[in-house]
Amino acid sequence: MTAPSCSCGQRATAGLRVLVVDDHPMVRTALSEMLSDEDGVTVVGECADGSQVVEAVTRLQPDVVLMDYSMPEMDGLAATEALRAAHLQSQVIMLTAEDSIGRPTVAAAGADGLLPKSARTDALLRCLRSAVLGCGCCPYCL
Repeated sequence: MTAPSCSCGQRATAGLRVLVVDDHPMVRTALSEMLSDEDGVTVVGECADGSQVVEAVTRLQPDVVLMDYSMPEMDGLAATEALRAAHLQSQVIMLTAEDSIGRPTVAAAGADGLLPKSARTDALLRCLRSAVLGCGCCPYCL
């Protein structure tokens, strides 16, 4: 039996604009470089902490925010709640290395997906595109 196919990962998402949020400079840079190498994906900015996210989303208007869960000043959950309280419409994909965080917790904060940092690049890209397109085929999307 083959897995169901989905065209959302194959459909063009012209101009997919991504904001990368992670407190580790090396992770932020690696994610930004990897995403920038993809056709149809533009990294519009980076934030080192959740406290910078509302201002950055307001100014840069990304389609999706790739948000680290664990950050020292303002974590990803609080930053996502702040985005939703400000009525900002960017999709939020939470990125985590922790096994203990649950999908209901992330969904309650207003995130659109929960992706482990161990995920492959193709899974990350599919998740970003699926969240924006709303196709419902990504196992990481909420």
